[in-house]
Amino acid sequence: MQNAEIRITNQLSEIGRVIELLDAFCRQHALSDRVRHDMSIALEEIISNIVHHSYRDNASHGISVTLRLAVGEVRAEIVDEGVTFDPLAHHTPKPSGSLDERMPGGLGLLFVKSLMDNMSYFRAGDRNHLTLTKRIDARGASVPGNSATMRLSETDGVTIVVISGRFDSTVAHEIRERLLQLIGAGTKRMLLDLRGLEYISSAGFWSLLAVGKHVEARRGRLALYGVGDEVRRLFDLGGFTDLFRIYPTRELGLDAVRDSAS
Repeated sequence: MQNAEIRITNQLSEIGRVIELLDAFCRQHALSDRVRHDMSIALEEIISNIVHHSYRDNASHGISVTLRLAVGEVRAEIVDEGVTFDPLAHHTPKPSGSLDERMPGGLGLLFVKSLMDNMSYFRAGDRNHLTLTKRIDARGASVPGNSATMRLSETDGVTIVVISGRFDSTVAHEIRERLLQLIGAGTKRMLLDLRGLEYISSAGFWSLLAVGKHVEARRGRLALYGVGDEVRRLFDLGGFTDLFRIYPTRELGLDAVRDSAS
């Protein structure tokens, strides 16, 4: 399977089908976890952007994704019939500012440009053609992940939130709303356990940002622990590392949340 292709409709729920195809493609060709992670994030960001911004009506529209294995690299071509949009023409500065100053927007393209080794775009007729290219390393076959799941528990008055899997646009809204409901009901001390998090997209980051703002507005405290190397790389790329209190262990995170919130 040197090439693999899928056609989806402009619904966020369809992104999972693309990621499943990518997982199978990476397994078939023994591509590394880094390649799969970075390609997954880039495809999720681009397709999510198409779904949200490319169409002027509520009709169903097709989006095609083609994966190709070339010498030393893997390519993904995304074709859509939405409004003209060249992501290479848009400046994507690294976000900055405090938790309160951060506003959604631009992070997804920043991730794509940072994680891909090359991008090309052209408009043909009424279709956008975007190709993403990632160099292949030799770190071994990848293992597919799953959409994010969330579990809740409580320890000494601190709400423990375990988020695992892929924290992307297909689940970000649901997770954000569930956590905001907890905060609205009076939760002020919250510790996020991210040990099982495979990756987090821009939608996931904006959800964390919203949760952090609501906790801070209620004079509470939010802390994170168990952030792995791949996920921390995304925190660094997006300028989020300094926005959140991140600890290496559960014990340190619990101590910080207990000591700092009344």
